[in-house]
Amino acid sequence: MSERTPFETITLTDEERELVQSELAALLPALSGERRSVYQALADAVDQNEVPPDLLPLLEGLIKLALETGRARRLYRAEGERILTELFQKTPSGKELSHSLHEVNKALTVLEGQVLRRVRVSMRTLGHFTVTVETDNAIVTLAIRHDAVTVESVSVGGEAGLG
Repeated sequence: MSERTPFETITLTDEERELVQSELAALLPALSGERRSVYQALADAVDQNEVPPDLLPLLEGLIKLALETGRARRLYRAEGERILTELFQKTPSGKELSHSLHEVNKALTVLEGQVLRRVRVSMRTLGHFTVTVETDNAIVTLAIRHDAVTVESVSVGGEAGLG
């Protein structure tokens, strides 16, 4: 998202609160000093079912850690993972990711109804991959990184360099 908008307080459901409290209970004992203080502020906010905008980056980081490491699924099963994923989607980073995925899906509509000629996956560098999808009339290249999928390029008709 190129245009930044101010984010509002996130009000937690009881299920979200319980899962975030569990994650914080596991994290807080390992922290000290300033790090512990800021995460304690998050814990206090979570106890009140409301996370203000200034604490959202901490909430995002906590949720990402639980989801990306597989901890959420391992401890809370698929349902807990789903709840944390939906909570992440309410955060600024989650909203940005949802917007990015919407843009990717919009770009892929140029391929609807066409016969695939070729699909390739390439590595640009470690952690940065591309998927190129070709039809007779279009080429779409997606960039895939650990935290996002974006449209790298779209070529349609004569622009696609197809003969």
